[in-house]
Amino acid sequence: MVSRLRDCDSYCKASKGKLKINMKKYCKKDYAVQVHILKADKAAEWWKFTVNIISVYKQGESRIRRGDQFLWVRAKDVACKCPKIKPGKKYLLLGNDEDSPGQSGVVADKGSLVIQWRDTWARRLRKFQQREKKGKCKKP
Repeated sequence: MVSRLRDCDSYCKASKGKLKINMKKYCKKDYAVQVHILKADKAAEWWKFTVNIISVYKQGESRIRRGDQFLWVRAKDVACKCPKIKPGKKYLLLGNDEDSPGQSGVVADKGSLVIQWRDTWARRLRKFQQREKKGKCKKP
């Protein structure tokens, strides 16, 4: 068990940062959404979370829509709690476009930023959205 925990620590290192949202983090990701986790089901190598997308602040190629959708997370990521997601909670989810496992929905992984939602963030995210529209997010 100890080696497994150690494996998780090294595996998840990238995602263990300060749980704050700033313009730089917002710009680095392809999408930013507020989600309410409704339920979780294991599907082979993946966990399928049924989520309600409350707000879409940024979307990439995947054209995320509000309403009920699936959030896919690899079983290894869930086992290591990176990202840590619990049904019944609301989160801010920032991630990059990635093909979901033959299904429709959004994919989160250990590189995604998943932070328990705070109502004070809505205003800040709207500001980031406006700045991005003015060309403030520079792609490398």
